[in-house]
Amino acid sequence: MKRVAIAWFAFNLVASPALASGIKGVAGTIGMGAISAVGCLLTQIYDPIDDESADDGFDRRGFFFGMNAGYAGENFADRPVNDIADIFEVQEYQMIAPVPGPDTTAKADDSWTIKEGGGYRCHSRYSAGATIQHFGGFDTDWTGPLGMGNGDIDIFYATVDLKGYLLTGRYQPYLLVGGGTMSVKEKVTNPTGVTTLTPNMMPPPTNVATFGPVIQSRSYMDFAFRFGGGIDLYATKHIVINIDANYLVPVGQVTGVSMFTIGAGVGYRF
Repeated sequence: MKRVAIAWFAFNLVASPALASGIKGVAGTIGMGAISAVGCLLTQIYDPIDDESADDGFDRRGFFFGMNAGYAGENFADRPVNDIADIFEVQEYQMIAPVPGPDTTAKADDSWTIKEGGGYRCHSRYSAGATIQHFGGFDTDWTGPLGMGNGDIDIFYATVDLKGYLLTGRYQPYLLVGGGTMSVKEKVTNPTGVTTLTPNMMPPPTNVATFGPVIQSRSYMDFAFRFGGGIDLYATKHIVINIDANYLVPVGQVTGVSMFTIGAGVGYRF
């Protein structure tokens, strides 16, 4: 029965991210899930533990779940969400005189993060799990040739993680590597953007721009890596206090929103 439960966990670890809509992000997440699931199953097959005499130590095999909250520090690019800077710059298609000014950049504030998840301790030295991570909105201030504006970046991250434990007693420091699907959304307002274009009848062909508030939204989804480490502190046989630090490295369409996180939480070991 125990092996059936492990097989079911492995199947869900691989299949559940496919509900997302970013093809590259989902493909990478499924790859991470497949590696984790196969590793757990092979360990179970080639290093079995008798169900009737399972180890009761802190490094025992078994399922776990938990929740963690903490601080998210941004390391965003000057233009964190691809082409959302359009409304702060004169575009070639607008056919109006260039407006002098600084290059378009954004400055983002730090935020908070909450993550919850679970997994399976496959071996005394490693475990595999799935995590869902939420972030508070990262407030952004934009500056460009067409004025200054502000926005908000919302991020959601679903990941598969592998933990390698350095010690197996009551105090268990570990290293972590993971990856999954990251969704990034931003909505920006420029009070002095180009709202309308009126053709100028005098040659050469140009347009006369009307300036006013312009709102622009963008949404992207792609793969992101997680690298980090931490320590699990066993308060009891089942209650675990966790402290961790991670660095998130997005790629592809979400590459502009790298960040680090520091957090603490509590978990339960079966």
